[in-house]
Amino acid sequence: MIKKYKHISFDLDGTLVHTLPAYRYQLLAAVVKILGGKVPIHRNIDKFWFENARDEIILKDFGLEADEFWKVFRKMDDPEKRALNTNAYSDSEPVLRKLKAAGKIVSIITGAPHNIAEFEIKKLNGAPFDYYLSIFDRGFKEKPLSESFNFVLNELKSRPEETVYIGNSNEDAYFAKNAGVDFIYLERRQHEFDSKDWVVKTIHSLEELFSRP
Repeated sequence: MIKKYKHISFDLDGTLVHTLPAYRYQLLAAVVKILGGKVPIHRNIDKFWFENARDEIILKDFGLEADEFWKVFRKMDDPEKRALNTNAYSDSEPVLRKLKAAGKIVSIITGAPHNIAEFEIKKLNGAPFDYYLSIFDRGFKEKPLSESFNFVLNELKSRPEETVYIGNSNEDAYFAKNAGVDFIYLERRQHEFDSKDWVVKTIHSLEELFSRP
């Protein structure tokens, strides 16, 4: 499946690592309560966690102004607490090692702040990769806008046609589309996904990357 690609790029949270749903439900409910917004239902929290246009979700579904929300959210999303509620998927480490052994260029592009992404990557138990980028900390516009992906392609001297992005959400699919790279949807069964028109393949385990088309 991945024979045609030289560069394999990954989303992080929800793709390589798993944050327990209870953490995001409790965190978002607490933030919204502090700010006096609408009591959020789980479906809207999942939309916020995995999809793009988060500022719109904050306004429409939580009834809050985005600037105030993000100030409180960043303070309450404590890296140590999240670390206790985050685990690597069992297929992540072995597949990253197989990809590097096969001579692939491997990158991780995430919207998470570096202090969150750093401990999430540590959950991968030293699995090798060539490049990592926190879109948030480098000051790029968030997914699905592609300037961060274009930057990574340039840094790694990779062409879009030889690159594939692997992720678990609608915003990941459009992130890949906007960068002109193929997208493989990894179904982790955490939320709704409706961007199938841009998916070259749907997989249910990273091990499927090594299967034939």
